[in-house]
Amino acid sequence: MPEQGTLAITARGDGSRWYGRISIPESCARQAGLVAGARVTARCADGVIVIQADDQGRIRFPPARGKSSPRHAFEAATATLGLREVPLSQTPSATEVEEGAVRIKVPEEFLANDQKLRKKPRKETPKADPSKETASVAPVRIGGNGAAATLITEAGRAGKVVRPLSLSKAIALVKEAGHTVEMLGPRMFKLNGASASLSDLSEMAAKVSGSTEQNRVVIVLD
Repeated sequence: MPEQGTLAITARGDGSRWYGRISIPESCARQAGLVAGARVTARCADGVIVIQADDQGRIRFPPARGKSSPRHAFEAATATLGLREVPLSQTPSATEVEEGAVRIKVPEEFLANDQKLRKKPRKETPKADPSKETASVAPVRIGGNGAAATLITEAGRAGKVVRPLSLSKAIALVKEAGHTVEMLGPRMFKLNGASASLSDLSEMAAKVSGSTEQNRVVIVLD
């Protein structure tokens, strides 16, 4: 069985500072090309701590110690190593060397919560069935010549029904519902004694006619 790295977690001082201690067999470090005094990084990715050479790394790789089984050992903050802040005595962990890096497996129960979340595969959002997609609701539109045909065509594409009304019919419809309407200009009115725009009149016409988003009344100017 190949030599294994070991992992430990401990608190310092008043217990507010937590560190992970990593021990790597000299043979693994040699295979990965890690030499004493070189700068390295140690980061957790997918539940594995990856130690590799990095000129910008904040950890200086220590010399090996021990006669019968020399090992390189160093410490780093648990946040850096992706570890939980819980005590763990020096424990052997599956270790391998790959692409110039030493990779040490972290037991699931000692992974920080954010690392566990990163390991979970993302659920793919099911693709929407185009035939079942609901078209966005188009607002009331007011057009000029040819507007009625355009509105009806657009509404049909969206699976809706549009009922074009001329201005005079819209006014008659609102009056029949008991409201007072007086024209002040081409697009200005007095509706129930208050100034109103063409849009206000359109909204009132839609309201009194029982208009819905799927069956809409629209004023079309002559």
